[in-house]
Amino acid sequence: MRCSPDHRSGSAPSPDPEEFKRFEAQSWSERADSYDRLIRHVTEAAAPALLDASGVAAGMRVLDLGCGRGHTSAAIAERGAQPLGVDIAEGMLEAARELHPGLEFAQGDAEHLAFGDASFDAVAGGFTVNHLPVPERGAAEAARVVRPGGRVAFSVWDTPERTPLIGMLGDAVERAGLARDEAVPDGPDGLRFADGDEFASLLSRAGLVDVRVESLELTCEVAGADELWDGLVGGTVRSSSAVLALGSDERQQVRECFDELAAEYGVPGGGLRVPAVVRIASGRRL
Repeated sequence: MRCSPDHRSGSAPSPDPEEFKRFEAQSWSERADSYDRLIRHVTEAAAPALLDASGVAAGMRVLDLGCGRGHTSAAIAERGAQPLGVDIAEGMLEAARELHPGLEFAQGDAEHLAFGDASFDAVAGGFTVNHLPVPERGAAEAARVVRPGGRVAFSVWDTPERTPLIGMLGDAVERAGLARDEAVPDGPDGLRFADGDEFASLLSRAGLVDVRVESLELTCEVAGADELWDGLVGGTVRSSSAVLALGSDERQQVRECFDELAAEYGVPGGGLRVPAVVRIASGRRL
């Protein structure tokens, strides 16, 4: 077969926040084990820059917002700070507690944090705000719980054009001419904050000052398309849910398109080197 050009349709209807949160909590819990196949290694590589942006240093109490399996919390602890990891997905928290028994983790909703004002010296949200139905609420909550003078930082993926690692699975669905969202409830625009001005505005509207937006260029190296496919199916939610809901014939069509896309990143001697660009926005509470 030949894959057709990419087709992107108009805007999605307004999401039901609670339905989307339930979908995210269940889906990420189901991927708590498979997340480590690939995506964990990329997000872990972005953690030092995120912690630098939030000013994490020894002796601080730090909120790790959207902690997943706890690798950012572990990086916070390595700096001599005291992390508290919060996530909506209980399966991820179970994995974090098993992997990092000496650290503290709690289930929570980033849009409704169960902490008092100025409870933390810094807040770091790695690849969290792009999953929130109302990101303005999440940013405002982060700004509320950080102490005056403390910094808040969030990371998100850049556009699929600059971050094919994350966009490739969804692009393969679309190139195969199939609907990518039938198995996924309407949710927030995951690419909204790839726009630097939009990302900066999110933090400024939350009352933060000294707002900065930076880019971090990473490369994911894998042995081949099989490893890349397995890693993305096991480490993403929206695109992988669309793929997993397909029948076997349609899934094979997607896989053939995926292999064509992946082949563009082949390197001499074998293997693939796929770019991933991360946007990091940070600001300080007055």
